[in-house]
Amino acid sequence: MKSVFELASKHVEPSIKRSLVESLLKRGVSRSIVAKCLGISPSLITRYARKERGLHDLTTVSDLASKIENLAERIVKEGLCGEHVYHEVIKLTLCALSKKYACGIHYSMDKSINPARCRICPELFRNIS
Repeated sequence: MKSVFELASKHVEPSIKRSLVESLLKRGVSRSIVAKCLGISPSLITRYARKERGLHDLTTVSDLASKIENLAERIVKEGLCGEHVYHEVIKLTLCALSKKYACGIHYSMDKSINPARCRICPELFRNIS
């Protein structure tokens, strides 16, 4: 079985970051400010914007889309940056796992996963999100 931590670090977190980058760029935040606030390189911002990284669109889940938009709004209005943004991205990642929003991605990585029966993420992360 592929690790839920591999799922989170290679698929869920980058996809959340991509959605956040897109939201911030749409709000007129410069790429250099986005890179600084997210603690990533400007070239990675470009890769997110071109959809070359963070390949899964988790904004199809309205709950998660709303939380990502909320975070983008806080970054713009409150000047949230650095460690604070990282903390929020991790919380969103754990939320996606605990609510089984990433089960389809996990299944695509490992066909031995049965998303309907698997309770690993909800049990591990239930008190975190």
